[in-house]
Amino acid sequence: MIMIKLKDIVKRYTDGDEMRCVIDHLSLEVNDGNFVSITGESGAGKTTLLSILGTMLQADEGTYILNGTDITNAMEELPTLRNRHIGMVFQDHRLLPQFTAIQNILLPIMATHKSVPTADLEHARELMKFVGIEKLGDRFADNLSGGEKTRVAICRALINRPALLLADEPTGQLDAANAKTIATLFQELNVRFHTTIIMATHSPEMAKAAQIAFHLINGKLITA
Repeated sequence: MIMIKLKDIVKRYTDGDEMRCVIDHLSLEVNDGNFVSITGESGAGKTTLLSILGTMLQADEGTYILNGTDITNAMEELPTLRNRHIGMVFQDHRLLPQFTAIQNILLPIMATHKSVPTADLEHARELMKFVGIEKLGDRFADNLSGGEKTRVAICRALINRPALLLADEPTGQLDAANAKTIATLFQELNVRFHTTIIMATHSPEMAKAAQIAFHLINGKLITA
């Protein structure tokens, strides 16, 4: 089953007095359960592409179909869709320092509930155990290592059981050993939860962890 279908996506930015085309009539199909990596030089448009896929940025042209539904212009529905169906892992983690690890993980739940349901709290603990941080729930974000922060961010992205996980340079701030561990973790997440994963990375080693690899160049995707 096709989960994602992008057709002729275009995104331009103002660059001084000129318009620069970062994504140039890009098309992509991703099946349910695929693990896809996207590599490319800095400034190639990887973050822009993931932002479009994550519905945080709207393309200037083209069509985006998610699970059979055209969401290209569904602006009013996007926040709800994003929270329910899409999880995102950012390079800078975006954890709230005044919150503990488990509170950060539960933020998407807290955004839509007055109190955290027991089932979601249990799910958070299951995720923490799965990624190996079950003993860090009460530790504040500023007291976590880079690898620990990445794992917390992954748990937060998965707390709503999304069908799609987007990861933007998830190992960009990690050493080689921690990066390899996260790559293996992504493979395990893909298999265990059948989560579709699209990951942007500079790392050739991270890219090899995926089933399907693309390179973003001149605004288009080519098979790596």
